Amino acid sequence: MTGHEGHGLASISLTHVYFNPGDKISYAFAYITLAPIAIMVFYASVIVSRREMAGILMLSGQFLNEALNFVLKENIEQDRPYGHLGDGYGMPSSHSQFIWYFAVYGSLYLHKYIQLDHDIWKILTIFAMISLAILVSVSRIYLGYHTLNQVIIGSLLGISFGLMWYTVTKLLHSFGVIDFILDLPISKKLYIRDMGLVDNVARFEYEQWTKLRQQKLDFKSE
Repeated sequence: MTGHEGHGLASISLTHVYFNPGDKISYAFAYITLAPIAIMVFYASVIVSRREMAGILMLSGQFLNEALNFVLKENIEQDRPYGHLGDGYGMPSSHSQFIWYFAVYGSLYLHKYIQLDHDIWKILTIFAMISLAILVSVSRIYLGYHTLNQVIIGSLLGISFGLMWYTVTKLLHSFGVIDFILDLPISKKLYIRDMGLVDNVARFEYEQWTKLRQQKLDFKSE
């Protein structure tokens, strides 16, 4: 198909996943392998609605992780197991690197900074993130987009980068860099905040809401 000026047109294959329609596992993995797209939507939603420095830092690490994957692919130049599946090179697997960074960094941050009334929810959430990372990694092999080695290397890189970036963010906090950023006029204008200072964010925000609600009820009763 050609465009208005005679140029060939290409399609964006963001959600274009090949799978065997007669294989229920293949069908399930076709959806599971799209998890990175859902996670990017999650990032955007959290950052826009919460204005949290934690989300901005995690997303920044995710972008750097993806940049590293791109550089490695372009230099290693190892093909995918099946040339008609996916664009670009296959080593390392970008999906595996993406999802393992998310799982590792997210688990570490949740364990250290998020306080909940019951720790079982933290355990279950961490278990869910690790399980999702495993499933996404396996899906890339099962669907034929990557070899086992490409997925293993991608996973190890994602894990390593997640550990490294978590350490970097801790150093940024300890050296006062985050406080400096929060004090910038643009940060104040955008209401950027760091709720990691609050022991239990859910409880804190609920208590603030109940106080405000009670004030409004008291005002109406006067």
